[in-house]
Amino acid sequence: MMPKKIIISLLLPLLVMVNAGCATMSDEQAGEEAVLFNPVVNADALEVSVVSHGCTKAEHFYLIVSGNEIELRRTEPDFCRAAPRLVRFEFNYDFGDSAYQFKNEVRYANRVTR
Repeated sequence: MMPKKIIISLLLPLLVMVNAGCATMSDEQAGEEAVLFNPVVNADALEVSVVSHGCTKAEHFYLIVSGNEIELRRTEPDFCRAAPRLVRFEFNYDFGDSAYQFKNEVRYANRVTR
């Protein structure tokens, strides 16, 4: 049988890695701006992709339009543990034919799922 010191020294690095993994999943907290991928503004909706770890839903976001600025904020963090992937959502709003800019960070990627 192994002494307690050896068992603890073997388990400690594993516990540190598990703890670090949980900390990285909380990077995008509720109320913070989400990174927007491939956003498209139509006359009546915003189509955009966001990173999901498996539990992100459209209901977890709210859209803020102020003047000519668009901002998408997350209301609930995604604490699921699936591999990150982009998911596409549509948010209805009467944008008309005005020009808008995004307050969120915007990126472009070609890996999107619905």
